Amino acid sequence: MTKIAAGAEVDAYCTKCKLVLAHTVMAIEGAKPRRVKCNTCGGEHNYRPSKPAPKAAAAKKGKAKPASAKRTRQTWEEAMQEASAKPRKAYSMSGSYGEGDWIEHRTFGIGCVQAFVPPNKIVVRFADTTKTLVCNRS
Repeated sequence: MTKIAAGAEVDAYCTKCKLVLAHTVMAIEGAKPRRVKCNTCGGEHNYRPSKPAPKAAAAKKGKAKPASAKRTRQTWEEAMQEASAKPRKAYSMSGSYGEGDWIEHRTFGIGCVQAFVPPNKIVVRFADTTKTLVCNRS
């Protein structure tokens, strides 16, 4: 093994270039280079013999799932049976809706208005999802 001295050239990972390139040793600590200067970009930094290992990605936290999708689906089917006798309004952004109204949306299907959010929004529960929709728009 060759002895490394200040002014010698070594291969090191450049933090600016993000590559392993030739560097000039600026300072030595023990038998290893401490500070180096990149021969390509001129950046001076601590010696890194190779590219740093990628950090382990943190586990993604997903959205909390409903307590029981099956139970929610059953509840929706029961609600649909009760609502079969009630009239449905075709959804329109200019329409006026109240809690408990049943609407028919061309994309999401049949839904029940759960809440009115002033000044012009409604929360509607559909078979698979809950959506906030605009209403009372002139």
